[in-house]
Amino acid sequence: MSPESPGNGGKKQPQRSAASAESVAFLLLAGVAVGLGFGAGVDWVFDTFPLFVVIGVFVGFGLALYAIYLETK
Repeated sequence: MSPESPGNGGKKQPQRSAASAESVAFLLLAGVAVGLGFGAGVDWVFDTFPLFVVIGVFVGFGLALYAIYLETK
């Protein structure tokens, strides 16, 4: 892929900023952390450790990927 686009006089388009990468990293970490915390709380209430911790991590990761998709759409 070339960073040049037709019609801009051959000038390179700016690369994605570091802020965008930080945003993606934050969304992934936050999603997994929230899922982990929610799962741990449910496991603590129902004494089912580690069932909901694992489910929470996967759900949090999936929701984080969906949020990233919506952000880049």
